[in-house]
Amino acid sequence: MLNSHITTIIFDFGGVLLNLDKQKCIEAFQQLGCDTIGELIDNYKQKGLFLMFEEGKISNDEFFAELKKMVGPNITNTQLMNAYISFLTGLPQKKLDLILELHKKYKILMLSNINQFIFEYCLKKYFDVNGHTLSDYFDKTYLSYQLGVCKPDRKIYDMMLADSHLIPDQCFYIDDGAANIEMAIQYG
Repeated sequence: MLNSHITTIIFDFGGVLLNLDKQKCIEAFQQLGCDTIGELIDNYKQKGLFLMFEEGKISNDEFFAELKKMVGPNITNTQLMNAYISFLTGLPQKKLDLILELHKKYKILMLSNINQFIFEYCLKKYFDVNGHTLSDYFDKTYLSYQLGVCKPDRKIYDMMLADSHLIPDQCFYIDDGAANIEMAIQYG
């Protein structure tokens, strides 16, 4: 399937493995009375409050407290959480099965712009099920909220390459963001 010199496959999470529907999230927040969320969320890199959350600069509690200020005081945290996770539309089992199969031959990494709330939700819903854990799928995850930086910033790639002792031309990188792919191409 891949060139024989490839030793590592690096997956983006949202948009590559996890199906996303930005419009569904925007509509869920509109139903709560907030019409400005669409200006802050993106399939590739968030803005404002959402970017601070993905870079780990604010906690789950701080994020939802600030989000409540934007949406309105009569909205519950549960309503906010449900509106936010409406962005996520599923992780097909066939993708997980493919990763398990690839993991037999390759080092498998995840490099993702993601926040703690969404990542923990996805762990419970998609990875820690059917007798599996995240480590069955990935040797290591590189998550923006833990590293304090989002793709396509060069720092996140530098951190991953150094930490995993990767040789760039031995890696196969899969991402749905053009700017993220361009940065990876710069590494070879």
